[in-house]
Amino acid sequence: MIQFLPLPDMLTLADPAAFVATFAGAGLVEPLRAGLAVAPVAALAILWRSPGRAGWAVAALVAGLAGMLAADRWESVTGLYDDRRIVIDEVAGFMAAMAVLGARGWRVTAATAAAFLFLDRLKPWPFDRIEAVPGGAGVMLDDVAVGLALGGLMMAAGMLLSPAARDGSGPGSARPTQGGPQD
Repeated sequence: MIQFLPLPDMLTLADPAAFVATFAGAGLVEPLRAGLAVAPVAALAILWRSPGRAGWAVAALVAGLAGMLAADRWESVTGLYDDRRIVIDEVAGFMAAMAVLGARGWRVTAATAAAFLFLDRLKPWPFDRIEAVPGGAGVMLDDVAVGLALGGLMMAAGMLLSPAARDGSGPGSARPTQGGPQD
């Protein structure tokens, strides 16, 4: 059942920290919080393929820094560290994955979003250790680290599963390609 979580009494969505931390209120929609925050970014990645790696890196950096400040303010006002309503960390983490991957088709982007949300929930080692970093940095860094690692894994999987890698005609292969030098 979908329900709307209230903001802490000391915050409103008019407060820039609450607006950023909840990604315009997405973090207040239970149980969809993180998925609802990542979904529009994934849709943007699918529909607007032009930002490239550099564009995604800048977006992840901006979201990460804004999220760090917002999470710090959230904690100082409410006393709550890494409150479940804070979802800007998931947004920055997914953007970090896209910074590694760059523009990809909708299947890769959707699979990356789903895998990111799964890993964010699971929080495997060593990413669970990063959460121990105090303040807004700890809130943001574990998700950005998951995103960077996942982006690398997805890129490696894409290289291994590409048709060129399967038939041996990819870069570094010993087999000649059509039109290439013959022995």
